[in-house]
Amino acid sequence: MINILHESFPDSVRADGRSYPVQTDFRRWLRFNDLNADKNIQANEKIIALVMFLKQRPLPHITENLVSELLAFYRADSLEYRPEQDEGEEEEQEMPPIRPPVFNWCIDARYVLGDFRQFYQIDLINIDYLHWWKFMSLFAALPEESQCSKRMAYRSADLSQIKNEAEKTRIRKIQRAIMLPFEYDDEMIGDMFGGIM
Repeated sequence: MINILHESFPDSVRADGRSYPVQTDFRRWLRFNDLNADKNIQANEKIIALVMFLKQRPLPHITENLVSELLAFYRADSLEYRPEQDEGEEEEQEMPPIRPPVFNWCIDARYVLGDFRQFYQIDLINIDYLHWWKFMSLFAALPEESQCSKRMAYRSADLSQIKNEAEKTRIRKIQRAIMLPFEYDDEMIGDMFGGIM
């Protein structure tokens, strides 16, 4: 984990004992997100597109470690605090239930633009440069009254926890209006049934 209050945002990834400079502007990583979400693009093509984020030419040999580090950069893993597991202590990893997504960078793009303009006075269309991790940090810090936060809250609302029928009906109506497309693939269905498929 890094402390972005006094440490610089990274401009490279370290893999296989080497440092590789990477593209860092938020627009490029949002394009990768769109490409990654495209079910018509094969996994190996997505890996090649990911490696294209390296500034080095010719591209280095693609290794599992390099891909892993680039994905960690994409997810901005170093911004999240993750408590270390004690040595020798095996934590049973329970699969989280599969839920539909609550946010989509493409479908919700206009709300991202509006929220950044309203809450940070940042025009994402005309800004020259914004580091991907700074963008992600600002997005994560959007207040509850932002359109993005409201949309995520409505999409993730558990109607079974709402006792008031009128409120449940109101939220269900909003959920239908802002629902994101989502399909279960074979792997997800297998996971739901404990891998018996």
